[in-house]
Amino acid sequence: MALENITNIVNPLKDNLWSNLPPELLAPFAKLITILQVVGIVLIVYVLYLLIKGILNWRRNKRIDITYQKVLGIDRKLDELLKRTPKKEKPLEKKEKKPGFFSRLFGRNKKEKKK
Repeated sequence: MALENITNIVNPLKDNLWSNLPPELLAPFAKLITILQVVGIVLIVYVLYLLIKGILNWRRNKRIDITYQKVLGIDRKLDELLKRTPKKEKPLEKKEKKPGFFSRLFGRNKKEKKK
């Protein structure tokens, strides 16, 4: 009951406050209010865009995970069919290093080989 009395008192004060102010005082704030409304609308649109983008990314990642699991299953089945054993890595052979660009350009490599 007391809460209703307070709201009845506050609401008319709000309405009277804005309606009793002269238009000269409200004119500078009109542009600011319009700008804030536009910013609010843009913010709401951006949040909706982010939500939609998040949902689409989630669906895409879900499909990628399903495809990845299928590829792993196919790989396991191929291993069983081919009865592959893990290949041992062969030791790398040392390859003769080619002379670099500047060595070839200035001929330093040839001088060192002559000595």
